[in-house]
Amino acid sequence: MSRRRKIRLRYKKERVVFSDVLPYELPIICSNRYFYRYRFLIKYGVYAQREKDGGFVARWRADIPDGIRGVLAVLFQVNYSELLGKTECKLKQATIPFTYSIRHKPSKARRLAVMHPADQIKVVEFYDNYKDTIVYLCSRSRFSIRRPQKVASYFFYKDRLHHILLGKKMDSVEMFFNEYENLKTFFSYKDYTNVYKFYEHYRYQRAEKKFSHLLRLDIQTCFESIYTHSIAWAINGGVDSYKDTFRGKDGSIGAVWDSLMQGMNYLETNGIIIGPEFSRLFAEVILQYVDQRVEQELLLKHEYRHKVDYECYRYVDDYFFFYNNEEVKGKAVCLLEDFLKEFKLSLSQEKMHEMERPFITNITRAKLEIDPLIQEYIRLHQDAIISRDPMSSEEDDTDDDADTAISEQPDDFLGRVDADKVKKCLESKVFFKLRATEFNAKFKAICERNGVASKDVANYTIACIASKIEKSLKAFDRIYKPLAFAKAGRSSKSSVCDEDLERKLQRMEKMLSSYLYEAIDVLFFIYSGNKRVNTSLKVFQALNHIIVYLDNHYQVGKKKDGELVMRFSEYAREFVFKKIHDEIALLFSYDPIDSRLQLETLYFLIILRSLNRKYRLSSSELGRYLGLGGSAPFSELNAIALIVLLYYMGNNSEFTSLKKELIQGMKVKYKSTPEVRRRKMAEFAILTLDLATCPFVERDDKLHFLQEMGLTPTEANEACYLLEKQKFMFTKWTGVNVTKELSAKISQEVYS
Repeated sequence: MSRRRKIRLRYKKERVVFSDVLPYELPIICSNRYFYRYRFLIKYGVYAQREKDGGFVARWRADIPDGIRGVLAVLFQVNYSELLGKTECKLKQATIPFTYSIRHKPSKARRLAVMHPADQIKVVEFYDNYKDTIVYLCSRSRFSIRRPQKVASYFFYKDRLHHILLGKKMDSVEMFFNEYENLKTFFSYKDYTNVYKFYEHYRYQRAEKKFSHLLRLDIQTCFESIYTHSIAWAINGGVDSYKDTFRGKDGSIGAVWDSLMQGMNYLETNGIIIGPEFSRLFAEVILQYVDQRVEQELLLKHEYRHKVDYECYRYVDDYFFFYNNEEVKGKAVCLLEDFLKEFKLSLSQEKMHEMERPFITNITRAKLEIDPLIQEYIRLHQDAIISRDPMSSEEDDTDDDADTAISEQPDDFLGRVDADKVKKCLESKVFFKLRATEFNAKFKAICERNGVASKDVANYTIACIASKIEKSLKAFDRIYKPLAFAKAGRSSKSSVCDEDLERKLQRMEKMLSSYLYEAIDVLFFIYSGNKRVNTSLKVFQALNHIIVYLDNHYQVGKKKDGELVMRFSEYAREFVFKKIHDEIALLFSYDPIDSRLQLETLYFLIILRSLNRKYRLSSSELGRYLGLGGSAPFSELNAIALIVLLYYMGNNSEFTSLKKELIQGMKVKYKSTPEVRRRKMAEFAILTLDLATCPFVERDDKLHFLQEMGLTPTEANEACYLLEKQKFMFTKWTGVNVTKELSAKISQEVYS
């Protein structure tokens, strides 16, 4: 086994834009990976620095190409001529964030925001100056169970495993990668990245032993209600203390943070942008102070001690208050309401729930019943476990649900499969028992029996199914693969009849394709009750497991000079892939695009793009979904929707007419927004630079959009040439490894 090498990641300051400034709910093709490192910030030495007057100045290397000055002009909302011969410029104080809506509840949407790229650069400087102070300010509360505790590690391990996880094809069924030079957040967090981990932890169960009652509280519209000035109050001992000592702009972290949050939200003081981790840190500092005051007052005024008379835990804006005495609860709630009111916040009366021991909700009960249902149906049943595939890199495993590890193996698996192994696989009795109608009926019965809506458990159920599908495929492959290698003549199969081998492979192939067909039906049935971005991602993940497994053959040896061992017939792939197409087409047909909610369904265009063209949505199907000529013309679509549509259409001639309409809609979108406002808007800055890199947009159209952002024809041509050469800015248009990008996305799901 080769030795693992520990590699220190460079550019640790700039990585903030990669981890903390974007909402999680963006398509997998959209990220700051190239803006951060490969194409812009690092390459051209672009950074921001705060001046004494409180403003920011952007700086860059002196030897940048002329075309980059055009990019800087778009990003920093200045004229190209102002940048000639210079290495810095004053940044605008106020920008307009790009806001878009996602489905939060069946009848309620949530507005998320992408801050302007210029503000993202400012955030890098803020983190660099105040990272230690932020950690300290988030360490004052004993209630908080999700808080930054230190700057995250700058290391990754580079070895064959690393390359495997980066998406290199392997002989085995390795479809879920854990690394992509991907950092979840700038800070590492204590204690729980997901609230459900708290429910399962000893701390929760210990509290249940000590206390007979639990009160769950939630802050009403927390992020929308936060007053930006309140950050300075929280840092400086409260409203009165701060106002008594305030002497104007003092350069403190509170004043700087307040100004920064206002600037990225067009000088709005009531509410902060929702989505980025940066905003959650802002809220955390404020609530840390509230927590601290509540605990102090309970002790000093009422002699109620934390961990003795009560226990209180807060996960972002959700409180869990354990108690025995009603008087303790009453005093605590009153104090919490008073201190929240000081910061213009309040508790949600609708989300206030009291529970008596045992602390279990209807949703939890439903999940406990769903787990064995999935275990029974979404797995490979077999009479004997095939302990290890000698051609695979998986460790020995006696349970098809057990976690598997990747071991180091030579790149060229030139050895033959043992004949005994082939015989054992040939004689094994394996089967799937999934029937979608039966599973769906039982799932509905569980929801009905526990008094929960399917939407309440849909995300959990689909995530579990996705995981089980992956494990089922691995278990299936441990039997199928030796037989496939035997058929290809890579085993000493003297005792194996060719006819028996062929029949076994055909039966297994038919069995697998039927199972996957039914599993896809289940996934979309459950998804239909909860069409949210997070749920779309989970379905996306499950579909990707299926596609990757069916659409690749076994590769023996190195890619250039190796050979392929065939896996599955075209019939099996067509049977399953057509089912994927049909379900997505049905989704698009009965759920037309909403002018407010444009992401959830469009996500599926990315997975369809990874399939053969004959399984994709046709131009007419997509046109009907978009309601061309109706109430949702292209000009009303947001930047994300436009980018996903362009990515899906690509250079496919079938979409030539539709793409022309799309481009024309974009031009209307630009013209309908006054130029002075357009240049301040994050949406137009991001969309313009992405369009300039897009290989699916004509050069004349690219120049048009760049000129709409204030560049002259000559300046636009220079910028366009350079951007085309660099290929990507915020969107990866080509060469998308769906598995790799999806895994990187899911690994960033640090808040739930």
